[in-house]
Parts: sequence; structure tokens; C-alpha cells
Amino acid sequence: MTAHERLPSIKKPAAGINQVRTQGKNTVRKSAAFLHSNAEQLAQYGSVEDLAAAELDEDALARASAFHLTSIRAELARELWSRRAFLGPETLDRLLYRAVAVDRAEDPVLRCLEIVRDRQLARPGMVVFPVHSFGLLAGGLLRFRTTKSWIFSPAGSGIVLFPQTNSWSRTRETLDAVRSVLGVRKSLPLELLEHWRRSRPVGWLERNPIMVIAISTAPGSYYDTEPLVLGRLRAASALACLLAAVQPPNNVRSGYLFSSARTNNQETLDIHHYLNLYDSPADRRALDGDCVPIGLRKAALAEISELNIEIHPRYWTRHRSFAEAAREAVDVVYDGYMRHALLRRPAAKPDALSKAYTKLHDALTYFRRSFHESDEGWSQIVSLAVAFEMMLTDGTNTGAIAAKLQRRTRLLLRGRPGVLGYAQAVHDLYKQRNGVVHAGVVTSGTDLAQVRRCFALCFVELARRSALLAPSAEEPMRELIGDTA
Repeated sequence: MTAHERLPSIKKPAAGINQVRTQGKNTVRKSAAFLHSNAEQLAQYGSVEDLAAAELDEDALARASAFHLTSIRAELARELWSRRAFLGPETLDRLLYRAVAVDRAEDPVLRCLEIVRDRQLARPGMVVFPVHSFGLLAGGLLRFRTTKSWIFSPAGSGIVLFPQTNSWSRTRETLDAVRSVLGVRKSLPLELLEHWRRSRPVGWLERNPIMVIAISTAPGSYYDTEPLVLGRLRAASALACLLAAVQPPNNVRSGYLFSSARTNNQETLDIHHYLNLYDSPADRRALDGDCVPIGLRKAALAEISELNIEIHPRYWTRHRSFAEAAREAVDVVYDGYMRHALLRRPAAKPDALSKAYTKLHDALTYFRRSFHESDEGWSQIVSLAVAFEMMLTDGTNTGAIAAKLQRRTRLLLRGRPGVLGYAQAVHDLYKQRNGVVHAGVVTSGTDLAQVRRCFALCFVELARRSALLAPSAEEPMRELIGDTA
């Protein structure tokens, strides 16, 4: 399920969850039966929080009930999160307690899914996240010749990027336009936005470029869904980097001047919050939301906030086919990583699918890092080389790695114009990486723009082929590439 889709028929997912074996011979259905048989006693605790407190006081029934509730919640979360319906663990705990203790449901899993469906808890909201170093070509000098909002949103991606507005009223207007583009039905919470602007250090709302993603969240607290939000933010920034790598380089002076990264740019690195605006049943017209402090995962969020690229919207209106292919590739890898790696049950052994999607997911992380602006010239070289090695090999790397990467690049891009040049550039990049890592020598000569473009093309092709991968494959990347050497 994407951010724009309704929760599908719930009977089949509920039946599947109930059959899952959780620990030993216990199943979700047995846990549900235990809770239903003790529903009257559970109702006396009053809330799931009081139940948890009783568990700490060595209450036998509370301890047993907490075990069964946790077992059900884990499987319910896997099902919903794999469908991109990010209900936080605290929210799910409260839903389950209500289903058991208040509604006295014999099938609490089905009852929870009914509540999610009927109260539309899986409807999309928006995460509004500040970035820096980002430029929108034609969003610089040209922006002042028109009153239109300059935004970039690849079709179907659920992602919008727009440059700094330097005006609070213009930021609100642009966010409202973004809400419409993303298909978010409820209006902006204007009173909340004004309150945050007065009481929080959110000057970036006016001074910085903004990345907005459509996302379905129902958090129980500030950080309840933050790891899931982080994953979607990483996917959004990765898609933007793939597109920036493929579009023609901006080498002309006019393009430099017309970039929003250089015109009227007073962006700040004083970034301490992001906004999570979600669809809550408490208000029928406006979104609810949190101004989330950046604290627990400051390093990860700081990395995402640096989006050192420039995007040319007009180029992508003429080249929609690759934009669509890149979006599909990022979605395939994200969903595959969620299902087969991040949400894999603890007792399940890794297979070829979990290994392949983890490698592609992590390779994309290093690819994003290759855009990092640094005084140390080697950091982009090493990050990009690691991205290629992770993407094209299976971890059993012996012999001439540079030659292997060159050969596998050639196999993946066979028939594409310039394939020999791409393969040679990857070979040269890895040689440069060896010089940095083993001798501390940073040499020049490799065209990083060409290598990044090569990575984008290879990534899209591998993601397309991943649907054909057998779970039993011993060397998944080798089989996807078709390397028989």
C-alpha cells in the first residue's frame, strides 16, 4: 500500500497474522484466545499504561497479558508497516488493549484492523523536513519574474522539494500547494504552524529548501515512528540524488545564476526540529501534528538534511520515463528491504532476498554520501567506490576487484550507449579508492559525474531484475548481473 491507497480488505491479512507462530508452539491466535478469556480482569487495569505498571509490580496476570499483547503487536506492526501504514508501537498497544478489554473481541487482530480502516488511521499526512545545499535550477533569478510556486515533484513519488521562500506567508502558500500535489485531503493546521513559529527555532521554514514526503503515521509520542520516518526520508533523498546524477551537468554560467542554491540564499544549519503532520480522527478538517525535536538520532538526520545537489525540473518534464524508472527502483528496494530485512522475524534465517535488498539499500546510502561536500577530496571517492562494491558484489571479494566491477558494469549496461566508458570509469574509480585507502594518495582523473550516472543506471537495472531472484540463490548479486566468469 502506498501513501495514497486505502487499507485493502482486512480479513485476509488478519487470518494470516493469526496463524503466525510467535515463540515456541505459541501462535498469535493462542495469544488472542488467552487475552479474550481474561478480558474482564484486563478491563480492571483501566489502560495499557496501568497494565504495564502492574507488570513491573510482579502481577502474574499483567505479566502474562503483556507477553501476549507484545506478541500480537509485533505481528500487527509487521503487517501494517510493510504496507507503509506507520502506526507507532504505543498506538498499536492502545488499540489492542481497547480491542481486548473494551470491545471484548474474540479476534483482536481483526478488530484492530477494523479500527484502522474505519477511523482512516492509514490516510497520508506530510513530513516537512529542512535541507541545505540544495538548488532548484530556474528557481533562482527566474523565480522573481513570476508569482508561481517553484516545486519539484516526480510523478507518483510522494515527494516534493522546493527552494527557500524567505517569507512566512509564501512558505504557507507553498506548503498548501504541496499538500494538494501529494493528495493529502485535510488542510494545514495553521494555528499549530503559527504556534511552532513563535515558540520553536524553526527559521528554516523560511530560509531553507524544504523536502516534504507523503507518509501515513499515527505516532503515540514524538519518537514513536521516527525510525520509519527516517527510512522514508532516506528513500526520498536517494531518489533526488539518482535524478541529479543522470541529468546533464550544470556547467554554464546562466544555470549557476538561475539556481536557487545561489540566489537570495540565507539558509541556516540551525536545524533542531522537523514537522510531522498526520491525519488524526480528532479533527475532521485539519491535520494534527508534532514539531519533533531532533535529538535521539541527530547524526542520521543531519546526514539526510545535506542534499548537495541541483535539480532541473524542466529537464525531468521531458524525460519522465527515467524519472519513473528511478522512482520504481527506489520503491522496489525500499519495500524489499522492509519486508525481507528490517521486518524479518528474529527466528527467520537470512536468504538471498534479504541479502540482495540489504546490499542495494546500503549501497544507496553510500551513493548519497558521495555528494557530501567536504574539504577532503577522498571522501566522495571512497563513498562512491564502496557503493559500487556493495551493489555489484556478494562480499566474497578476492582477486582483482576493480576488474570484477568493470566486468559487471559492462554486463549490466550491455547495449546502452557509452557502456565501455562507464565500465572504465568504475575501474578507474576503484583504483583511486585503493590509492586513498592503502597509500593515502588522492589522485585526480576520474569523472565523478560520469561514475554517479553509471551507478544510477546500474541501480535501476538491478532493482528491475530483483523480482526474478530466487530466495535460495547463493550469490544473489552475481545471479542478478548474470556474471558467469
